[in-house]
Amino acid sequence: MNNILYYPHINLPRTDWTLRTLLYYDNIGSIVPQEYFYSPERNYDTFMLELVRSELVTPINPIDVLDRPWEVTNPFLELIEKNQNKLQIAKNNFKTGNQGLVHHEKFIPAKIHADKFDENIFQGLQDLGLAKREDGSWYSVEKQTANNLMNYLATIIGAKTDRLPTTDKIKPFYYRHPVANQQRKRETVLMNLIPFPEDLDLLKLRRFKEKHSELLTAFRTRVELIVLDPNIIEGSLLFDTHLAELFQRKQELTARMNENKFKSILFGTVCGLIGAYQGLTSASTTGSIIGGLPGFASAVYSALQIERAENVFDQSGLKYLALADKRLTR
Repeated sequence: MNNILYYPHINLPRTDWTLRTLLYYDNIGSIVPQEYFYSPERNYDTFMLELVRSELVTPINPIDVLDRPWEVTNPFLELIEKNQNKLQIAKNNFKTGNQGLVHHEKFIPAKIHADKFDENIFQGLQDLGLAKREDGSWYSVEKQTANNLMNYLATIIGAKTDRLPTTDKIKPFYYRHPVANQQRKRETVLMNLIPFPEDLDLLKLRRFKEKHSELLTAFRTRVELIVLDPNIIEGSLLFDTHLAELFQRKQELTARMNENKFKSILFGTVCGLIGAYQGLTSASTTGSIIGGLPGFASAVYSALQIERAENVFDQSGLKYLALADKRLTR
């Protein structure tokens, strides 16, 4: 998938993981309570607000996605009730303070009246001894139940919006799951290929992705061929060989983009154009501060050297990263 759905939190963290994810996917969605749409400045943290305003992250309101939100959570409650042994353990955990905070509008919201929402899920969890309401718009929920509930909601919304649910909070035991194993492989590849600094200009990043969307698709396809191949196991010689090949290709492209010498054909062409231009203008222009051909040509060369990076031919899919190294690193 080209787009992902981040969970379990609302705000994406300002970490290398987020920056790699921003570069790799077309767009990131985040499950956001309704009140955040009305007063984003008051609710989002500074980084998340910048991501939303830069249109790199799309807030997703469950109200707009779920057709029957008051019924969607019933299977979840039924599953908890069936597992009586685990339910008792969870109750004991909740009583001893093993809790997490969940926003009441992140789940559910079924419109009954103009400004009243059904809270069936939280009422059900309270009845089971797994939740209690806190001050304001938050509920305390037994920690494991809260994690499962967010996973449940993200999976449903991801399926309805054609987004891959993705988190930076996967526990080690969860890696046994095939999808989580693929995510770990993907992260390993990206960590080795995208070691970008934390101070990226987000507006510049968005413009870069828009301009080079085809290159991003080619790069993502190359990585996913490794991620989705069950025969390429992380830590194996085959995996390490593929990773080394990608890294070497990226380094080669970056070096080519930073070459200082122009080929003679380019030199001749540019000098010819400059000479023609100066010949046309010399009759009517005196005292030009630009001066003669050598200095002017040197300035043109410098400009073209900046631009020519995008003309480097590549079939490996790594040109996107090589350009990102050159264009986005401050």
